[in-house]
Amino acid sequence: MRMMAVIQVRCLPLFKAILTTITIGNCIPIPTMSIDEYVSSANQYLGKFGWGAQGRMLGLSRMFQDNDVNMIKKGKYVVSFRPRGVLSGFLVILPSTQMTFYIPPIAGRMCARQLRLRVSNSLLQDGAILSCYWDTNELVLEDILVWKGQPIWQTISFEERWNTYMKRFCTEWRPDPVLQDCKIRLAEYISLDQFQTLAENDVVEFVPQTPNTKRLIWLPTMESSEDAMTMWACRESSIGPDIFSLWKSKNIERQGLAYIKSLATSRALRLHKESEFHVKTVWNRRFERYEIVDIASP
Repeated sequence: MRMMAVIQVRCLPLFKAILTTITIGNCIPIPTMSIDEYVSSANQYLGKFGWGAQGRMLGLSRMFQDNDVNMIKKGKYVVSFRPRGVLSGFLVILPSTQMTFYIPPIAGRMCARQLRLRVSNSLLQDGAILSCYWDTNELVLEDILVWKGQPIWQTISFEERWNTYMKRFCTEWRPDPVLQDCKIRLAEYISLDQFQTLAENDVVEFVPQTPNTKRLIWLPTMESSEDAMTMWACRESSIGPDIFSLWKSKNIERQGLAYIKSLATSRALRLHKESEFHVKTVWNRRFERYEIVDIASP
């Protein structure tokens, strides 16, 4: 049975608090260091792999640009949503120290924060770096950048990082809300085909499958033509609950899948009893797709 060690830490600003030497888990001693020294070591560990203030890459995302539209159409991407105004930092499991830190982004307003995690002794010994952000009081884990000394963000596809290495992390980390003093959850991802509904304050992240490639952050604005036109919508239940194909008229000239921006529109479509019906649409220039704005009268 895998032994789990408890990392004894607390949330602190960066000040000269001295930790006494303690023994945890399978009797691995922790050397006496100040909080500042541990945080400095965590930043050095980030920099060793090119991340953070001491590396070449401050974060794993960049802002979406107009010329990225064709790249997204041609490439393999998944989509994630995050709160507006929230930047990603790093969860650093510092090897051979039994210490774990949240290191904020350079532009962030937070201080470095120690975390209390129940993880395997193997992971504590070999270390890891994850990308994460705070959503109110929840820490959201969105990617694994370094796994036990291996820089997998640069060499392995996102699909494998998420489906293989994040699963491995979840087997070596045992959630303990009381010990952690915060909730920790995994980010959620959908395919481009499922990208239909957008909450008003959401930020969209297009996540590439190719390794060593930054995510694209898009701040949505309403960019639709003014003239609405009536189309025939068909619910595509086999793909997802909010997926509709559009036709000029019933079963004539398919116009592709609809884009749905408003939560109110999404709710109305879900509650509509019929699987095929008339809707009002406008052309969304940004996504080059028709957007459903309302259900049309029969």
